[in-house]
Amino acid sequence: MERGQNRRWARAALGLALLLVVRPAGALPPPDCIHALEGATARIPLPPGPGAWAVRDQAGRPVRPAGPADADGGLRVPPGGWYRLYRDDAPVGGRFAAGHVVLVTGQSQAGGLFFATWPQVGAHPVGPADPPAPPVSAVLEGCREPAGCPWGETRWRPAGEALGARILLAELARLRPGIPVALADTSWGNAGILDLLDPAGPARPYLVRVAEAAAPASALLVLAHGTSDALARTPPAAYAAGVGALAGLLRAAGGNPAMPALQAPLAPLRDAVALLGSGRLAGLAGITSAGHWTLALGLAWHRPLDPATAAQAGAIRYAQAEAARRFGLLPGGDMAAVESGADGIHWSAEGVRRAAREAAAALAAALPPP
Repeated sequence: MERGQNRRWARAALGLALLLVVRPAGALPPPDCIHALEGATARIPLPPGPGAWAVRDQAGRPVRPAGPADADGGLRVPPGGWYRLYRDDAPVGGRFAAGHVVLVTGQSQAGGLFFATWPQVGAHPVGPADPPAPPVSAVLEGCREPAGCPWGETRWRPAGEALGARILLAELARLRPGIPVALADTSWGNAGILDLLDPAGPARPYLVRVAEAAAPASALLVLAHGTSDALARTPPAAYAAGVGALAGLLRAAGGNPAMPALQAPLAPLRDAVALLGSGRLAGLAGITSAGHWTLALGLAWHRPLDPATAAQAGAIRYAQAEAARRFGLLPGGDMAAVESGADGIHWSAEGVRRAAREAAAALAAALPPP
């Protein structure tokens, strides 16, 4: 047993050493990366060393003719489509774009935007009538699975089948045409405001890591946070101060302390529903706060929300309004009519669609002009 454990530690140490030795000295664009605009252009960092650098579009047309790097060691390019970087006429790195990068933070309501495999907690797949993701768009996330993406790393990927990310990206493309957009997942499920800020917990390092990989980010969206704090009876004053600290943390980690920070308030918490006495069955059946035929037949019934929790949720919304006033947070969308699923907390597919459209409209108004 001890010998096997020693082998595992040796392999882990070797892997870490290879990462440190093999990693290139400079940054090259990873596949599907979107660099945030700073004014009219985005800065593309380059590794050190001589060479004639150029940027070309997908058709091979020059976006930036071959030449030396800028004085700051990078290249500046305008927004457009997917680009490739060339060094002495040889392509390097993956395709990338220039556009807006939005940090999305919160707990499962925010995290559910990025996944499609757990509808019971608001992570819904797209439906046949939902729009495709814009052709030039991306998602940035931290790695949580060892296979192909070690813990502690980040990766860029398409939005895929995740309903929330797809709707949010499609709406932003419609409202702000011509500007590519990426969403950075800086959320952590089942985390109250103090959990997100705790240096010793798992959430804060994850949030900071993703925000740093997105830097310089364009905007921050705090999406419908507060469920855990309503359930835990977090004092409103402590919650408001925590929201301000979270915005400051992610603005700094995202490399843009002046970025607009938006807050969408906690959506209504509603009665849960049980189908044949089971909340799990109600979730699998797709029962939502909008109603279901099983309720009319008496096969399903409501489980009333605890009045004390409802009152605390109202106190959290008051604290969010106070945080917006104190820390200059912009409105992030109206969540009052967002539909919930069977547990009365997490969103139904229609709720995710509405929340994403509300957030997109708020972001489109807050992002810097092209």
